[in-house]
Order: sequence, then C-alpha cells, then structure tokens
Amino acid sequence: MPDIVRRSPVSALIMAIGVLVGVSFTLSKFVSMAGISALTALFWQVLLASIALLALCLLSQKRVALNARHIPYYVGAGVFGVSGPAVIGFLVLEHVSLGFYSALVTLSPLFTFAITALIARRMLPLHRLVGILIGLAGVSLATMGGFDLSGVEPAWIALSLLGPLFLAYGNVFRSYAYPPGGDPLGLATGTLLSQLLLISALILGRGTTISDVSVPPALLGAIFGIGSITALSYALTFEVQRRTDGVGFAQVGYFATLSGIAIGAIVFREPLGLGLLGSLAILFLGLAVTNGHLKLPPVLHRRSQANQT
Repeated sequence: MPDIVRRSPVSALIMAIGVLVGVSFTLSKFVSMAGISALTALFWQVLLASIALLALCLLSQKRVALNARHIPYYVGAGVFGVSGPAVIGFLVLEHVSLGFYSALVTLSPLFTFAITALIARRMLPLHRLVGILIGLAGVSLATMGGFDLSGVEPAWIALSLLGPLFLAYGNVFRSYAYPPGGDPLGLATGTLLSQLLLISALILGRGTTISDVSVPPALLGAIFGIGSITALSYALTFEVQRRTDGVGFAQVGYFATLSGIAIGAIVFREPLGLGLLGSLAILFLGLAVTNGHLKLPPVLHRRSQANQT
C-alpha cells in the first residue's frame, strides 16, 4: 500500500470507499439498463479488477499467499463481498431506482452490528450502536422525500434487500477470518482472482463462448470504470479491515448511499431530498462517535462499559 494510504485515518478511507461504491452503482445501472446479463457484467468487472491488482502486486513485489488459511478466506470474502452484492446490483438496478437501492445499503451497518453481536454472544459497546444510529438518522434525512416505487414488483424490492445483507456478512467474515499479518493488496488480489475462477467456471459450465460474454463498444467505458473502481475500492477495503472491525467498516454503506443518491439525481434525474448537506454533517458525527473520535457523555460511557461485562 502507498504510504499516503497507510497514513490516512480510517474514517477518511471509509468515506473514500463509500464514494467509490456510489459511483460504481451508477455505472452498474448504465450496464443493467443496456440489457447486459448480470453474469457477463460481473465477469468483466472482476477480470479487469483482477488484472489491475495483479499488476500492482507484481510492481510492488507483493505475494498472493496460497495456503489453507488464505484460500478459504479469498473465496468467502469474494462471495460475500464481491460476487453476491454485484450480481444483486446488476439484477435489480434495471427495475428499481439508483437512489432507492443506494438507500437500502444503509441497512448494512445495522445488519453488521446485529450479526457481530450474535456471533460474539454479547452486546457490543454502546457508542458503536449510537454512532451507527446517528448515521442511519443522517441518511434518513436525505431520503425523507421518498422514492417512487410505483410499478415495481415486490419481488425486486425483496431481492434488493439481499444486497445489504450480503455486504453485512462480508464485513463480519473479513473481520473474523482476517489472516494474521495478511497484506491488504495481496488479500484483495487473491479475493478477486478467486471470484474470477469461480465466474469463469460458471460461464464454461453453461457452454458459453467468448462471444456470449462480449459487450457493446458503447459500454466499454462503463465496464472499464466499474473494474477500475472495484480494484481500488477492494485494495482500500482490506487496508481498512486490517485496522478496524466489520462494524466500523460497515459505515461505508452510509457514504455509498449519499453519493449514490446524489449521482442518481444528477445523472438519472431521480428525486433528491433537501437534506443532503445536513445528512452529510450528521454522517460525519456518527462516524466520529463509532470510531471513538468523539466520546459519549460519562453516563452513557459507563453504561457502554457495563454492557461489555
């Protein structure tokens, strides 16, 4: 990882990943509206991202570890954090608005908190829940204008909910199974390469030829953009995951939501709530509380400590 990334605060990296994910949602909607199959779009996304990260590994002389600890991690992190959410996004964005799908991503921090608490079999520190709820309130302010879901079949809305659920499981899995001493760039490369092999096997198993996964020249820019963003965002993802847990990382969803809503309003003329700037300020507050930059009042802090014992 470049020194500027290593020196950057976790909160800054979380915001950067969120913005990248929001841009990726936008490009994915372009691809979905063009009628490209989810498997084809995912193949090119992962192929381009894998090539980019593999080149970075070679240039920086980083090794992709291949052992009994790393390989299952690559597959699990890839299915939950890459392939699953991407397939769902490509499928549903043809039927629901970018703003609505981006808003659903705000559920991933709460899902992550709940799953983590269940696995740990105890209530997590109160300040983390308070920070997440502050962030949720901030996003709610931006989305209070509502979204037009008229004509959208309930099945597509239900399928959309799987997106934040996959993201939450990915957050928890990467945190709990993170290989000791793992290099973020090597882990990101191994994860994407595992998904490239998996997707290629699915394509070949269906008797598909290379012509069947080709994309129109007009979409090459969007596909290349998605692949580049995937490479960068996952390199940053594993750097953040090395320095915080799944609950902290899950706040990426809030910034992905705001950037997705803003871009959807500009590019696709989707409705935009009036509280976007206020939401951003509230999100910064929630991020600061969750990551411990701002302390809770003494009474709440004592309760937080009591919940951990």
